Amino acid sequence: MTKTNLITGFLGSGKTTSILHLLAYKDPAEKWAVLVNEFGEVGIDGALLADSGALLKEIPGGCMCCVNGLPMQVGLNTLLRQGKPDRLLIEPTGLGHPKQILDLLTAPVYEPWIDLRATLWHPGPSPVAGRTDRRQ
Repeated sequence: MTKTNLITGFLGSGKTTSILHLLAYKDPAEKWAVLVNEFGEVGIDGALLADSGALLKEIPGGCMCCVNGLPMQVGLNTLLRQGKPDRLLIEPTGLGHPKQILDLLTAPVYEPWIDLRATLWHPGPSPVAGRTDRRQ
C-alpha cells in the first residue's frame, strides 16, 4: 500500500513549497510520487517539482475532482500501477474542495492501494504577518 497525503489550501498558500521541503528530507531509499493539479494550461507547479527526484504526474486545467474525478483517477491509477511509490503526495488546485478528493481516495476500489495519512491544509499567509505597528 502507498502512504498518501493530501496537501491542500488556497491558491498561493505554499502547497508546492511544502512539498518541495518534504521531498528534500525524504528517505533516499524511498520512492515518492506527486500528483499535482494545475489550474491553468501551463504547469508552473509541475515545473518547480520536476527536478525533485519524485515521480510526477500533472493534471492540467480545472479541478482534478471535476467530471466525476476521471482525470484524477487516470493520473492516480497511472502513478500507483506504473510507479509503485512508497509515498504519494497529492496537490489539488486551490480552487477545488478536498472532500471530493478524500471521498475518491477512501473509495473501496482504492482500499488495497492507498493508505491515507494526514491531510495538510495551508490557510495562506496571515493578514497580520506583514503588518507593522505604526504607532508613535
